[in-house]
Amino acid sequence: MVLSPFLLSVSMWLLVFAAWWHTSERLNASLLIGRTWWLILVDSFQRLYKQKVFAVLTLLLLAPALSFFWSDDKSYWLRLVQTRLPFLVLPWAIANRPPLSDRQLKSVLYLFVGFMTLVCIAVGINFLLHYDAIMEGLGRGNPVPVPRSHVRFSLILATAILSGAWLWQERFWIWRAWERKFLAFAVVFLFAFIHILSVRSGLFSLYACMGFALVWYVWKSRRWITGLFLLGVMAGGLWLAMETVPSLKMRIAYMQWDWGRFRHDNDGHLYSDSSRWISLHTGWQIWSEHPILGIGAGDLLSETKKVTAQLYLTYAEDPKLPHNQFLFILASTGILGLVVSLVAFFYPLYHERHNFLYLGLQMMALASFLIECTLENAIGVSWFLFYSLWFMICRQKNPTGNTF
Repeated sequence: MVLSPFLLSVSMWLLVFAAWWHTSERLNASLLIGRTWWLILVDSFQRLYKQKVFAVLTLLLLAPALSFFWSDDKSYWLRLVQTRLPFLVLPWAIANRPPLSDRQLKSVLYLFVGFMTLVCIAVGINFLLHYDAIMEGLGRGNPVPVPRSHVRFSLILATAILSGAWLWQERFWIWRAWERKFLAFAVVFLFAFIHILSVRSGLFSLYACMGFALVWYVWKSRRWITGLFLLGVMAGGLWLAMETVPSLKMRIAYMQWDWGRFRHDNDGHLYSDSSRWISLHTGWQIWSEHPILGIGAGDLLSETKKVTAQLYLTYAEDPKLPHNQFLFILASTGILGLVVSLVAFFYPLYHERHNFLYLGLQMMALASFLIECTLENAIGVSWFLFYSLWFMICRQKNPTGNTF
């Protein structure tokens, strides 16, 4: 997810291969015999649909796929559906995965935390080497340089913080018990670093998760005074970061300046925040005109350009799609698509209602959905889907270990 679209694609299909190979071994079927492939396919999908919590996620592919029948632009429809294809492939692969122990599942998250720590150290070194140029860019709305998308990188970074904190609480280590000190250092370092990156999506998602963790802790422990104290510490820490971290202060100053340009209708279309606000208005306008089925996933881009040109002519040159996942779904597939999508979101939430790790990720996702169309690119889909599935199977192996 972090480094390469090619590696992301290869890794997903290697998971598919592992599931296919395991299914053939379980059925004692040779992959060299063509007719056994059909048996493997039938059995593997039966296993998927017996595990409803995995199968229901395929609805997030079904919703845009159905809009084929009322989309005129089939090529753009195909592009959006291809982006959502992992909602079929990855649940199938996880449902048919080879057996993994609790230790193996946690080791993947342990490696993830270590990898993100190394990547952030490299990003931090580059930041220091080009400090003046990067700070000047922040003043113009540019992000701190990171591998690939800065928004998705920040979401992955927030997930690493959640994973590391959970592994530390679980007292997990691979070789020596002192590794828990490394986990503690990594979590603190990554927590500080996400403030330096000052990407609003990542920060908003992280603090949404922290707020949920605080509510979870208070509800389980009934320590209301401690909860209020921790809430004050969290709010005070955020205020302190906003006052002392130069990159975060610069980001906030840019937001205020951009809002001023938008209010005065003075070349605000040249700046990112103004375009986001316009995208929400145009998305709402599209949905209000097509409330039941939406405009169709294939026609959303062309309709966005058309409506933006009608409402905000100066923004029409390069309009953004609705920067809200729910509004994106409403505009493209209407109430029908939203209902189908909400089933895919909320059934796993109910099923995993005792799984702190999974629920924490979903709080991050919900926060991200409010300010981004997270599921409309490959990294966003992979982030949401892989960690949702992985955190589910972590609890299956350790059903009592996901609580504070």
